[in-house]
Amino acid sequence: MTNVARGGLGALGVAGVLALIRVLSFAPYTTERDAGAIVRLAWRARGERVRDCRHVTPEELAKLPVHMRQEEVCEGRVLPYRLVVDLDDNAAVSRLIHGAGAREDRPLYVFQDLTVRPGVHRISVRFALEGRPQAPEETGLATPPRLALDTTLSLVPRQVLLVTYDEEREQLVVRDGSTR
Repeated sequence: MTNVARGGLGALGVAGVLALIRVLSFAPYTTERDAGAIVRLAWRARGERVRDCRHVTPEELAKLPVHMRQEEVCEGRVLPYRLVVDLDDNAAVSRLIHGAGAREDRPLYVFQDLTVRPGVHRISVRFALEGRPQAPEETGLATPPRLALDTTLSLVPRQVLLVTYDEEREQLVVRDGSTR
């Protein structure tokens, strides 16, 4: 086979593949018929910081270099919150949200997607401080020790509704995130 014949055969093959792609591009394509909707829980919370301090024993101090000796050692962390979500009176989520970071000393982040079928649903969201309960004025929290939302949602296929924390109103709110 000569180079001209080989080139012609290659060009014919490429033209055939392109023609096939063109024909298939006009073929009808339907997406998921039973596409669900999403209720997305997403927010950032600044919880109560606590410090656990202890006095270092003389034996422990003797083992440390002089420039590192402190009589009191403290570790800080953010108290966790409990996230509980009920969807149509069924438990959908129940988990403890810890502070971010290796030492759990950063803000708390909530990100949870709930896939639901389109229609009307009742949702109840509770986000409450775990640990030492204190009155809000004593803690100096940016996020209240207890947040709650109890509402009815009407969802269409592929819709995304966002449940988030509104810092100005200090409450959980629902926002329409459009469709996906």
